[in-house]
Amino acid sequence: MRILAKVPTIIAAFHRLRDGNEPFKPRTDLSRAANFLYMLTGKEPSPIAERVFDAALILHAEHSMNASTFSARVTASTLSDPFSVISAAIGTLRGPLHGGANEAGIEMLKEIGDPKNVPAYLDKKIAEKKKIVGFGHREYKVKDPRAGVLQKLAEKLFDTHGGTKLYDTARAVEEYLAPRLGPKGIYPNVDFYSGIVYDRLGISRDLFIPIFAMARTAGWLAHFWEQLDSNRIFRPSQIYVGPQERPYVPLSQRT
Repeated sequence: MRILAKVPTIIAAFHRLRDGNEPFKPRTDLSRAANFLYMLTGKEPSPIAERVFDAALILHAEHSMNASTFSARVTASTLSDPFSVISAAIGTLRGPLHGGANEAGIEMLKEIGDPKNVPAYLDKKIAEKKKIVGFGHREYKVKDPRAGVLQKLAEKLFDTHGGTKLYDTARAVEEYLAPRLGPKGIYPNVDFYSGIVYDRLGISRDLFIPIFAMARTAGWLAHFWEQLDSNRIFRPSQIYVGPQERPYVPLSQRT
């Protein structure tokens, strides 16, 4: 419970302090989502901003045996403490192939710049067989259902707070890629729209991964308790594929 409570406070306080500002104390009269947004700026978020951010936290809270959750369960299986479990999971999440897609997605959309630039940009990416950030998922061959939920909520946010060219460009990207990548089972994932939502809420891009960790902490801890319920230490075996027999060469003779 302390971890769940403190992680948002730590992230918000870090954000304030690095800019030379005093941190805002958390308020018990606000929801988890509203309290975090308040601690970033000192202003209470609008009801729709609170609702959208709360949904984003829920959508990111758990997603079965992904890389960071696997790290959490491996660490838990050694009967380590929950602080170490969360630290291990965060270390895995930090990798750009796992947690950094929403931040990279914003960079891609800014690089495209305008919806009219979408065809030329994507044609070049496809021709060079380069990955398009925010598209494709190991588990889904359809559009990530979390992306659909977040997209609808994002539209409500834009209706209230005003739209952005980033979102217009993102919609153009999705529409352009649908007939080209859809038949291959490559569709937008949740990170494609979450970054746009966070950007519209005024959240710094380098907080996107910490916010992912803040949301996923609930899932990691749930896996921690589940692991302990019928624990057996993770000990994967390996298959050696190198040479079977090699003569010993004294160190002085080695090159």
